[in-house]
Amino acid sequence: MALVLHAGDTNKNGFKALIAAEYSGVQVELAKNFVMGVSNKTPEFLKMNPIGKVPVLETPDGPIFESNAIARYVTRLKADNPLYGCSLIEYAHIEQWIDYASMEIDSNIARWLYPRLGYMPYLAVAEESAISSLKRALGALNSHLASSTYLVGHSVTLADIVMTCNLHIGFSRILVKSFTSEFPHVERYFWTMVNQPNFHKVVGEVKQADSVPPVPSQKKPVQPKEPAKPKEVKKEPKKEPVKPKVQEVMEEEEEAPKPKPKNPLDLLPPSKMILDEWKRLYSNTKTNFREVAIKGFWDMYDPEGYSLWFCDYKYNDENTVSFVTLNKVSGFLQRMDLTRKYAFGKMLVIGSEPPFKVKGVWLFRGQEIPKFVLDEVYDMELYDWAKVDISDEAQKERVNAMIEDQEPFEGNGVEQKRAGEACAESHSLEARSTWYVNPQQLQLQFTTLHISEPDNDVLHHLAIFPHNGTLFSQAVVPVRVRGSDDGAIWDIRQVHFHCLYEWHDVDLRIAHLVVAAERVLVVNSL
Repeated sequence: MALVLHAGDTNKNGFKALIAAEYSGVQVELAKNFVMGVSNKTPEFLKMNPIGKVPVLETPDGPIFESNAIARYVTRLKADNPLYGCSLIEYAHIEQWIDYASMEIDSNIARWLYPRLGYMPYLAVAEESAISSLKRALGALNSHLASSTYLVGHSVTLADIVMTCNLHIGFSRILVKSFTSEFPHVERYFWTMVNQPNFHKVVGEVKQADSVPPVPSQKKPVQPKEPAKPKEVKKEPKKEPVKPKVQEVMEEEEEAPKPKPKNPLDLLPPSKMILDEWKRLYSNTKTNFREVAIKGFWDMYDPEGYSLWFCDYKYNDENTVSFVTLNKVSGFLQRMDLTRKYAFGKMLVIGSEPPFKVKGVWLFRGQEIPKFVLDEVYDMELYDWAKVDISDEAQKERVNAMIEDQEPFEGNGVEQKRAGEACAESHSLEARSTWYVNPQQLQLQFTTLHISEPDNDVLHHLAIFPHNGTLFSQAVVPVRVRGSDDGAIWDIRQVHFHCLYEWHDVDLRIAHLVVAAERVLVVNSL
């Protein structure tokens, strides 16, 4: 029995199986005369997929009705198929990028596109969220592709097929050039893929969208009045037609979009302090931090336009597990991300032994903690907040020390662990000591290390990606390679990397079999 794919010939989910079949030498035929909305409602189709969704693959062993599962099935029909990589780690990375393509790329394109096509209710706030999430996902993908032609290894894999097909509907329907130009490596990757012979045979010529589809009109159609009424009321023939017009005008007025209310902080008098300039100075200062960054901060600081605040966690006695404490602070920082335009924050997890102390220093626009922050971020009430008196040199020095990560903080001469703005950060411990995040948590926080330019026994170039896919930085790292029964083990010590606005050292050991390494998955830490 031949494999029969029930889907339209322009269905991007059907493309996945057809392209995989081309690479695998497997024969898959499209169902003849398939009409979406008709063919998928027949009793025969509903026996294969009771919810009537496409695509569905008919196989000798029964139907398969999920696009990625279909593509996997077709790929597995060929033994040792290179579409699934050449090693266990490559297989894991292929599965990783398939999930990423589905959950981060495809879902956010759909949330933006489908309401504009009328398939879902249109909500401006939902669209804004979808675009923001899509930009974040494409940004991470762009960073990964900066030094890679393919997602995994040195040839096309199933991950590339799924990713390209999910990008296809975006590029062809809604991702205009002005949008995708922010992600040049994604652009290069997409056009490279769709012009591969096996891709081109299935998808044909691809043209990028010229414009974003318009928002469908949500104006309710004016219901005509009963036709008999105008005839009966002969004395007032001119009054009847007026009612629908008035009604239509009222509906248009009611449905006119209300202007988005301004944040009260935007209405404050202009400040001489430009927050982004301080963040750039903070981020780019690598040496002489006290003389350059700290001095620059106080030169920029505007006490009339901004205020400084200390925060101390109220329940430090509960902070008995290091990685749980880190996650707690991490979650707080993620929720505080809504203040990015109006605030700068530094959070610290302090202590070499539990219970760990959580402290922070925050710079807010205005003289009080913004009300929308107190309303939206429930964690705020878990901290004691105290406004910094900059006329007090002791408090001012505490601000300096916390920004600079210089011990002690209020006399706490102890080893510190740190959590920085909008992400979890780490601390340099003794060589071969146990890192304070367990291996499972480590994999969540720093999933992939991207390696390029391996030269003999030294690894020169390292880029670290956290769990949300954002590129942290690139750094020069000395690495020793030692042999083992399983192959080469990369022994990394004192990794120096940049996390948003801060430089930190991580002392960890990352071990894994490396085969012409493109990536190394964090599998353990010592």
